[in-house]
Amino acid sequence: MQEVQLIIWDEAPMTQKYAFEALDKTLRDILGFQKPEKREQIFGGMTVLLGGDFRQILPVIPKGKRPDVVQACINRSELWKHCNVFTLTRSMRVNEYYPNGEIDNQKQDFNQWVLSVGNGIVPAKAKDGEDEPSWIQIPEQFIINSSDSPIEAIVAETYPNFIERQHDEEYLKERAILTPRNDDVDEINTYMFKKLTGKSVTYNSADEVCKASTECLDQQQLYPTEFLNTLNFSGMPPHALCLKKELPIMLLRNVNPTKGLCNGTRLIITELGEFFIHAKILTGSHVGDNVLIHRIITTSNQSKWPFVLKRRQYPVKPCYAMTINKSQRQSLNYVGLYLPNPVFSHGQLYVALSRVTNPAGLKILMTEEADPEFKNCTRNIVYKETFNNLL
Repeated sequence: MQEVQLIIWDEAPMTQKYAFEALDKTLRDILGFQKPEKREQIFGGMTVLLGGDFRQILPVIPKGKRPDVVQACINRSELWKHCNVFTLTRSMRVNEYYPNGEIDNQKQDFNQWVLSVGNGIVPAKAKDGEDEPSWIQIPEQFIINSSDSPIEAIVAETYPNFIERQHDEEYLKERAILTPRNDDVDEINTYMFKKLTGKSVTYNSADEVCKASTECLDQQQLYPTEFLNTLNFSGMPPHALCLKKELPIMLLRNVNPTKGLCNGTRLIITELGEFFIHAKILTGSHVGDNVLIHRIITTSNQSKWPFVLKRRQYPVKPCYAMTINKSQRQSLNYVGLYLPNPVFSHGQLYVALSRVTNPAGLKILMTEEADPEFKNCTRNIVYKETFNNLL
């Protein structure tokens, strides 16, 4: 660490300020060991580059309310007054310029609209009993008409001709369905899994109670293995993981970052072994690499149970659909935004809209509103106080 000259921390607004303050104290101790004057400098005098967008999702505080989330942000830390803010103004995902240098007005208008959604300045309406207007109108060009089978409709729009092209890697790589809640993600992935041809293989996990998380020696008897198998936690693979060859999957943990196996990396299964999954990387800097994924032990960080669950399982899930939170850092040519329920936290709608590389590739399916005044409207939650001290 004493030889490091620069630390780059991406997606910094998603991390609680206490992590940066802990890094500050650690670097002061390490770098100040040989040069005591560095103990008085921020981050021990080392340059730290924080990247991110405060319009995107903020730190997740379990059962936290709006003030708790805002106060956990890095710009509420004492360290923030020592930061120099640099603003990027050109979208690298939706390129507004033609090859000859002229501006594409359609893409420029789309970028401005997405930024307005992120800044919370799009005209909004409030429903009865709501304190703050948060319902915004979605342009007609992005709307999928509601149907009796909404999952079938969003799948048909996002994955056209799926039966014929289900093994096409480019086809799978450039599209995904986004939705706010894990239950809807699992429902869509199950629907798509049944349409995928091939033999299904089920891998069962080995579950146990972490003995270091409790003082009760009989905890294992209180919570038998059969009960532990029924538990599902966000960010953990299920006990019974059903997979097929050529199924697109996403990693849920950092397995080997130097090989491109990071949390959020998408892959496609090439072979299902007894002790390994053979897969090809679809995204990131190691596209096309063939890798082996093995079982690892994952633990539940937050749960209502008075113990920590240890689950030994492959850290993957199907990714025809993914949550909006999980889609950060993804760039997709075709995005189907499925909103049977509106978004529930700051920046979720902005993140979903800004994943697409071309406005023509964005389609949104919402539940039909009984009130005609709110037709084609959805909720956009923005904590504007987060932006107060950014400039």
